[in-house]
Amino acid sequence: MKVAYCGVYCGACPSFQISCEGCRSEAPQKRKSKWSCKIRVCCKKKKNSCYQCKEFPCKKYKKLCDSHPGDSKFEYRHELPANMRRLKKIGLSKWSKEQEKRWSCKCGGTILFYHYKCDKCGNKPKN
Repeated sequence: MKVAYCGVYCGACPSFQISCEGCRSEAPQKRKSKWSCKIRVCCKKKKNSCYQCKEFPCKKYKKLCDSHPGDSKFEYRHELPANMRRLKKIGLSKWSKEQEKRWSCKCGGTILFYHYKCDKCGNKPKN
């Protein structure tokens, strides 16, 4: 699944499918940071995603969203609360399709986080 518990669209992450299969996967993988993610641990324990939690938004979630203020590389984190509201409103399937379209380049590549450019042609979308 390309949707993290916190509302990150994994399909736009440079690590996805190279060294990570997303935080919902239990498969052994090169990327280790997901195993210690406090949000992932909490969601797995509660058997839901953040948008389904009665405590949303909690301190852990706010800390993630507020991290790296002013750093355009992490703009996707600042969009997470809006992602959660949209997810809750339209559901996981429709939201996933919207995100796939949003992060797709006209050349068929994927616009990736951090540098916000296409992994195939290098195009930077106009957002």
